[in-house]
Amino acid sequence: MIMKLLFICTGNTCRSPMAEGLAKKIFGPGVEVSSAGMGAWEGQPASDQALTVMKARSIELSSHHSRRVNRLFLQEADWIIPMTMEQEMRLRSLYPEYTGKIRRLGVWGESGKDILDPFGGSLKIYQQCAEQIERLIYELKNELDKLTRND
Repeated sequence: MIMKLLFICTGNTCRSPMAEGLAKKIFGPGVEVSSAGMGAWEGQPASDQALTVMKARSIELSSHHSRRVNRLFLQEADWIIPMTMEQEMRLRSLYPEYTGKIRRLGVWGESGKDILDPFGGSLKIYQQCAEQIERLIYELKNELDKLTRND
């Protein structure tokens, strides 16, 4: 069975699309990865800075279009991975039936730090955000590898 990861941020144009692209590259074909935003406007492209930062990592986000979180996305995911504590708490409040599979990305390392929103920031801020997300996705992969080995 293929594991399904859903990364969540605010607008689904910066952090969660970068996380989606990085996770697809890091996990490979054995994991299905998607993203959505808590307050996303449907159909928006990834930000120019996110496109640039990911292109430097050989990850193409040009076909990305934002999606708003909905119950179906949450139902289909094995892990729901928000970027901040606020998003985690809001998801748990709005969708209590999925509490058991909601776990903030920062929990897998870095003492539970939030992934700060780079929206409107410089390319350097986006690069730092992508580096943080990448480190945490490797931590996530290590944890999930341990879980699947123990099953």
